[in-house]
Amino acid sequence: MDDFRDRTGFITGGAGGIGLGMARALGSRGMTLVLADIEGDTLEASAQALRDEGISVHTEVLDVADPEAYADVARRTLERHGTLHFLFNNAGVAGPSPLGQSRFEDWRWVIDVNLMGVVHGIELFLPAMQASGEEGYIINTASLAGHVGNPGMASYCATKFAVVGYSEVLRQELAGSAIGVSVLCPAWVKTRIADSMRNHPEGNTAPVDETLSAIDQLIANEGMTVEALCDRVVRGMADHTFNLFSHADFWPAVEERLERIRHDYQLVLK
Repeated sequence: MDDFRDRTGFITGGAGGIGLGMARALGSRGMTLVLADIEGDTLEASAQALRDEGISVHTEVLDVADPEAYADVARRTLERHGTLHFLFNNAGVAGPSPLGQSRFEDWRWVIDVNLMGVVHGIELFLPAMQASGEEGYIINTASLAGHVGNPGMASYCATKFAVVGYSEVLRQELAGSAIGVSVLCPAWVKTRIADSMRNHPEGNTAPVDETLSAIDQLIANEGMTVEALCDRVVRGMADHTFNLFSHADFWPAVEERLERIRHDYQLVLK
């Protein structure tokens, strides 16, 4: 997909970060956007900034982990716009999850947002996208952590690996259709992902987590700008690139994992 005029897109996690960056990138190219986010005040302020730039934006306050609330939002969106051409399942959170010390409640929160939020979006919007017969595109946000494990981030990595696998199946099932599929797998990007606990259902009562604090510093020091990442995503949509990676210097970590798989699989082939 490379023509965004007279198209409608739905973006979760749209109040800031990558979601807002993609809204600006696509809206400036003529797409009408529906932005959904759990942070209502921030969402409306971001939407107004886009409107001031001449971008057509509607907003929906939404917790993507709530299937009933999501169903209501999807119904309103489809009633207003008729169909959807672009779905960006982008909302995500990171919570502390050192093994043997993690609460089940925190795991459930990360799973419900990072994985089930993607599932809810697909199940609620895909039928209408297919029925329209028009060109469409779906991007699910995973992470480089969906390809390489990181100590201290078990729940985040588990859900991001799941999103990569889910997207692989989606790509196969939609092969030959008018709907393209990509999975976004960035490394450090200048977003507030390390501050995700601000939206925890129980409030941000967790103690300072060393892993998240370290990630916050890495993002501040080495993170790619949202604008640069979104330019990469737009190019990837035009090329139908499935895995949308960001940082060339993380290839050795991915390659090392692939080599371990190759080595272990050779034991079966002998």
